[in-house]
Amino acid sequence: MIGDVVGHDTEAAAAMGQLRGLLRGIAHRSGWGPAAVLADLDRAITGLQVDTMGTAAIARLEPAGEAGGTRVRWSNAGHPPIMVLRPDGTVQELATARADLMLGVDDRAPRTEHELVVQPGATVLLYTDGLVESRQMPLDDGLPRLTGLLAELGPVGPGREALEAFCDAVVARLRPEDSEDDVALVALRLD
Repeated sequence: MIGDVVGHDTEAAAAMGQLRGLLRGIAHRSGWGPAAVLADLDRAITGLQVDTMGTAAIARLEPAGEAGGTRVRWSNAGHPPIMVLRPDGTVQELATARADLMLGVDDRAPRTEHELVVQPGATVLLYTDGLVESRQMPLDDGLPRLTGLLAELGPVGPGREALEAFCDAVVARLRPEDSEDDVALVALRLD
């Protein structure tokens, strides 16, 4: 899971803490898929009168069974798309033609869930918008830059050190210099 709230002040940080706690509790308690977790979080935001809006992306990883590899079930509430770097070096942006609303806008809005099977050696990358967006670089420019950089860096080798070096390279080479936003990454290399 990864997410972000609207704002950059102490109130936004407090709201992020509230949403993180709610999301973790809902996900742990329920055992539901990503779309149901986001829908329940949206209802909790309304019901508990948490006065904020935010984005989130959730990926649930499961064995793909006889097909082999890993099944990635994901849902996205207005967050930048999850990226998958395949073992052959190609990059897939997990985006849909019509994005789900961000959290805190309408708790009755439908949440969609999607599924993809990836093979061993793939890397799944979740990140915040501070990596791909700034005042000087709109998101529409930052996403292709990220896709290109991931393809250039190529497949991530085995081991924690290789994954950490990969993440460091992504941030060092892509984060806009004028960005005042924080950057968070969640990267998983699927063995």
